[in-house]
Amino acid sequence: MNEYINIGFIQTVVEGSVAWPKGTFQMSVESEDKVWSELKKGFIDLLNGYEKPQLIIIPELSVPHGYEYELRRLTASSGAVVIAGLDFTKNGNKFCNRATVIIPRNWPDIKPSNSASYFYFGKSFYSNEEIEMFKGYDLISQPDIYILDAGNYGIMGVAICSDFFDIERFVVYKGRIHNLIIISHNKDTESYYFLAEAISRLVFCNVVICNSGEFGDSIAFSPYKKSHRRIVYRHKGQGLFSSQVVSLPVDLLDREQQIGAKSIEFKSRPPGYSKKDF
Repeated sequence: MNEYINIGFIQTVVEGSVAWPKGTFQMSVESEDKVWSELKKGFIDLLNGYEKPQLIIIPELSVPHGYEYELRRLTASSGAVVIAGLDFTKNGNKFCNRATVIIPRNWPDIKPSNSASYFYFGKSFYSNEEIEMFKGYDLISQPDIYILDAGNYGIMGVAICSDFFDIERFVVYKGRIHNLIIISHNKDTESYYFLAEAISRLVFCNVVICNSGEFGDSIAFSPYKKSHRRIVYRHKGQGLFSSQVVSLPVDLLDREQQIGAKSIEFKSRPPGYSKKDF
């Protein structure tokens, strides 16, 4: 396995009251233009940096549907896998909250591709704000739990915002993943911070949260033994666009996930932990 995975954050600023005025369910043109400019800037920042990301993550509800094709083109040219939250998807009187995973043809080689494959995953549990927003309409739950094999960059779990509180998801992930990726549009940032530390210990994995810049506090957390090393990245402050590449351990973490391994760099494995095949 590779020693580290480089993960690029693009923390877009999508203001809920501007993007979805009361009674509307698709992102406003004003917000579409603004967020697409931020996304393009984020890709330029990440790809011109010294450390190139193998994975780029974009918050929940950040990509307007009219720009999905352009996002795939950007992803292919970047060489990095992209996990990005999409605007609400409408089908008649039914709505859902989805994200897309885009994989460049040449990945894991970090070089431009001429095409990319993609798929979607959805949200299982909606927030109270979403339930209120879509009162009178059907919100479609998508309860599938995805585990993504990134080869030498480890095994990943993914979830959208309030699914971070789904205890059953962590039972599935425990012993199977190295990285848990959360994309969110969440104002309760302190709760997510404390939950990130708890889940990092209980599932024994890296936890990464890319939150909307409207509220800020994107986080990368690793279960290192030394406390000062555990917060690999934290970007506090509201209303802030940012882009950043962080490196999270894969190989060393995998070694210490094995039953019988000594806890040298990381905290002890949680009670009942056993390494499971993917």
